[in-house]
Amino acid sequence: MTIDRKSHQNPALSINPSIQISKNITMNRKYSKMDMLRRLISVGVILQLLGNIGLSNGAIRSIRLVVEPVAVRRGQSATLKCLYDLDGAPLLSLQFYRGSGEFYRYSPSQHPMKRVFPLSGINVDTNASNATQVVIKNVSFGLSGNFSCEVTADSQSFSTASAAAQMTVVELPESRPTLWTEYDRYEPGDVLRANCSSPPSRPQAELTLTINNIVVYSADLQYFKTIEGRTASKINMRVQLQSIHFGGGPVMSGGGQLILRCTAQIGNFYQEYTEKELGVPQKDPVPARVTSSIAVETTRGSLTYSIIAFTFITLIYQQFSR
Repeated sequence: MTIDRKSHQNPALSINPSIQISKNITMNRKYSKMDMLRRLISVGVILQLLGNIGLSNGAIRSIRLVVEPVAVRRGQSATLKCLYDLDGAPLLSLQFYRGSGEFYRYSPSQHPMKRVFPLSGINVDTNASNATQVVIKNVSFGLSGNFSCEVTADSQSFSTASAAAQMTVVELPESRPTLWTEYDRYEPGDVLRANCSSPPSRPQAELTLTINNIVVYSADLQYFKTIEGRTASKINMRVQLQSIHFGGGPVMSGGGQLILRCTAQIGNFYQEYTEKELGVPQKDPVPARVTSSIAVETTRGSLTYSIIAFTFITLIYQQFSR
């Protein structure tokens, strides 16, 4: 008897080709995802290492430009300080600019280390300039404006950073403000007329009038341009004085404190004032003169006795002198 082996083959041992292909695809997908994840992790680690290398070899942590003084008087010197932190990396170069024009460079690896580039209105003091600052002598009004510094680290990354600041060149008033009043003393009911003027300056001085530290808002402010480009300031006021204007308690017999002050101010770098005491001072009371008929009679009696005594002494003297 012939047995057909194919017909009696175990069905569990037979594998469908399409099922086997699907399993292979699924396994391949799993392995592909794992490989991609491993690659991403590796790339992240490499980037982190590169970043750490950059920070330790020239990544500039901070940079700031400071102008000293805040307001530079015309004809004086200005110092521009570039404050930077290279995180331990050496300095490759420090450059200073006025607008887009470079006028000073410090490069420790070159000779000479200090280099000055001609730029209109800028006179660099090379002796006072170094790896962190530049000093400009005899500044003029034309230098008011934007300045910047740029620093480059000598490292694999050659990191570069810059900072900017404004320079303000000023001409301050030559003296304190001048305060004028029509009279030296005032009482409630009087009209106070006054004006105050400040010498020419650049920028202009702002004037303020106060009575006992209270601002007079009704004052009239004027400005006058000079040939040199400076501006003089003047302020006028007219106030009908009342008892409330006089400090130091209630006004008695025209007394009380009246302090008029004129303040000249330019930004936050100049403030001067002049003031006047215009109140009428209190007078000490004068004791009243007390008189009566008794006092008059007493005075007359004393005068009579004095005359009689004087006459008697005169007669005695004449008698003995004979």
